[in-house]
Amino acid sequence: MSAELQLTVREGPDGLVIVEVAGELDFHTSNALDREVTAVSDAHSRLVLDMSQVTFCDSSGLSALLHLLRHTQATGTALTLVAVPAQTMRLLTITGSDAVFTIHGSLTEIPAAPDGPQGDA
Repeated sequence: MSAELQLTVREGPDGLVIVEVAGELDFHTSNALDREVTAVSDAHSRLVLDMSQVTFCDSSGLSALLHLLRHTQATGTALTLVAVPAQTMRLLTITGSDAVFTIHGSLTEIPAAPDGPQGDA
């Protein structure tokens, strides 16, 4: 049985929001990720998913991440994944999804917001 997924939201500067994802991202928890993070992303111009505490990700979790990516692209929100665990990174690589996400090793690698209007999120 799947562990409960925990999401912690932290506001940052320049329209940035960081969502720390902890636990298993699978069939039982992917809908919660999709629903809750989509709602958070709608109010921000930059969304970072800190994946450092994800203990497992299956195809349902990958599907939720891809749905979130499509949603953020449609709404003009920049999505970045950081600290992706090896098992999840392997899933992204095997499926070619690593090529469609912006991925950084840590929060310190995320560039500052570009100058100019980003929209008034």
